[in-house]
Amino acid sequence: MPKQTFLNLPEEKRQAFIAIALDEFANSDYNSASVSKIVEKAGIAKGSLYQYFEDKQDLFLYLLDVSNREMMSYIQGSALPDPGAGFFETLRWQMSATVEASLKYPLHSKLARRAYSTPLPFRDEVFEKAKLLREEHFQGLVAQAQSSGQLDPELDPAVVSFMVQGLMNDLGPFLQAKFGDSEVEWIELPEVNQVFDQVVEVLRSGLGVK
Repeated sequence: MPKQTFLNLPEEKRQAFIAIALDEFANSDYNSASVSKIVEKAGIAKGSLYQYFEDKQDLFLYLLDVSNREMMSYIQGSALPDPGAGFFETLRWQMSATVEASLKYPLHSKLARRAYSTPLPFRDEVFEKAKLLREEHFQGLVAQAQSSGQLDPELDPAVVSFMVQGLMNDLGPFLQAKFGDSEVEWIELPEVNQVFDQVVEVLRSGLGVK
């Protein structure tokens, strides 16, 4: 996590450094990401970086934390479904909100996908905790849906959670590739909502109580 020296920087300078570092790590794998490029673009001495963070790993984990918090804040600020909504209705809302967040924060989303899908030379406690929280969240939703009779009780919550998380991680890039050439903000296209509906119906037919 950042040292007090970094936290004491003016807000504008701190945010500019975060943007530069985020761009480098989001567009390169961890081993290829260059600290030298970051400090050069930021216009600071390389030694200054180590007055801000312990090392490269510390910076990466901070950026991952920033990305997770900002995207989650956006999702939580989206219009929630009806409090009494069922599992599939809630899942559909999470899909659309997550895709919208990935569009608003493309580098944050790209960094998170790299972090969770690429083997890293370390497994920091913070990283594992973030991953565990996501798994617990989805497994909790699945278990609750099974107990209320919405999902097949024979399904393993861990398997369903793994499958749903993978689908949601890849849905944004899929939609970008399919509708990204549109002349309008493609997230607002009726065809995108149709994709969400189709995905949920496929899940409902496969996971729901027969």
